[in-house]
Amino acid sequence: MSTDGEPPSPIDIKMSPSPPPTPGAFPPTNGVNGSDENEIPKPPPHKVASPKPEEPPVDAEACKAAGNKFFKAKQYDKAIAEYTKGSSALIEKRTEAHEKKS
Repeated sequence: MSTDGEPPSPIDIKMSPSPPPTPGAFPPTNGVNGSDENEIPKPPPHKVASPKPEEPPVDAEACKAAGNKFFKAKQYDKAIAEYTKGSSALIEKRTEAHEKKS
């Protein structure tokens, strides 16, 4: 250690004893994590994807009736589209019923 007014050297700084910690100088928590040391912080809520809007079920009989009207009007492309939509609805309905049975 230097005593003649010179600034302390790095060795002097390392050798100087550090003051003991003052009890109660720091709060036990930072105010964010809670006051209980054993308390587990709650995770943030999960984001829930918005549900897709469900399409109303297709009425197969209504599709058949519409297909018949288009057929009588000789609009065959529209008639085929309606018949296809109705038959697809029936297949879907039967598949769901079969899956519920199993």
